[in-house]
Amino acid sequence: MKIAIGSKNKAKITAVTTAFKRLLRAFPLCQFENVEFIPLSTQTTIPDMPLSQEQMIEGAIQRAHFAFKQVAGLDFALGLEGGTFPVLSPGLNGEVQTFLQNWVFAFDGQRGFLGSSPALPLPASIVNALYREGRELAEVIDAFSGKEDVRSNEGAFGILTRQLLTRSASFELAVINAMVPFFNKAYR
Repeated sequence: MKIAIGSKNKAKITAVTTAFKRLLRAFPLCQFENVEFIPLSTQTTIPDMPLSQEQMIEGAIQRAHFAFKQVAGLDFALGLEGGTFPVLSPGLNGEVQTFLQNWVFAFDGQRGFLGSSPALPLPASIVNALYREGRELAEVIDAFSGKEDVRSNEGAFGILTRQLLTRSASFELAVINAMVPFFNKAYR
């Protein structure tokens, strides 16, 4: 099986490889002799810092389609996109809460399915830096944590949850959610 990963970010690559190990254990009838993962740099038309679910979803779809066109003989191409989105709800007393979330689009050349991670509320200081100052989350979370290149390691999820849920683990859940319809016969 050949799988293109629409990213060269090590946290995303780890998420995909770990998710596939779990998927192949959970769905033993879908065993494959060899699984080859091909990380690729991809392009999208969305902003570098997606600030809505629509942008994250569109970015994931574009990355998967771009990756699928780059390598012959692929079984799947996965587009991975993370970002934030605001929610205004009467239940929140008219306040807007902004969440961090990851989306994955899995594409086999004919069919595609979306999967998402859990959504984590963001602190006001991070929200202000993103939405009022126009900064990117990678820069903001590095400054917030006092670390460098957080996005390639534990990610904002890992920093904010004290490693209870890392960026890689969050994307892993999104990959599983996107791939289950391909592996589970109940979806056919």
